[in-house]
Amino acid sequence: MTAGIIVPGRGYGPQAPLLHLAGEALTDLSATIETITWTVPDGLLDIGPEPFVRAHVSAALHRLADAEPGLRPVIIGKSLGTYAAGLAAERQLPAIWLTPLLYDDAVTKAIARNPAPALLVGGTRDRTWVSDAAARTGKTVLSIEGANHDLRPPGPLRAYTEALGAVGTEMERFLSQLT
Repeated sequence: MTAGIIVPGRGYGPQAPLLHLAGEALTDLSATIETITWTVPDGLLDIGPEPFVRAHVSAALHRLADAEPGLRPVIIGKSLGTYAAGLAAERQLPAIWLTPLLYDDAVTKAIARNPAPALLVGGTRDRTWVSDAAARTGKTVLSIEGANHDLRPPGPLRAYTEALGAVGTEMERFLSQLT
């Protein structure tokens, strides 16, 4: 059975639209959900966030294993949460990376070396989204034209809700293939 670990961004918590959609997609599959919340310390980005993210995700994996042994976890991480890519690769866990920080070679390489399936979602107006790097990972990629780091395209709210719909549909497709 599938279990989801929802990993927030720096200022983008699990109640925000993309991670809320992920939770809904997992709920529709009757998956167990482990939601991480955190307070990011000042200066974390200056000293390297990977150990911070790894500790939180490792603890969530441990909680899942204790609660329900035998679950197959999938990591769903937003932005800062994509620093869990190394851990996901080590444990060969499938993942959905929402606005992954592909300007960081360590994140991109970790995603690429993971033999498990992954979905990468980003916007073409997001400076952290590097389309060429996403393609080089060999993973499934959904690029939202004109979207920023929150995956909001310019224009009316309808454009944003359509983008969220596209992301939600792709997450559902990805997760259904894991079960």
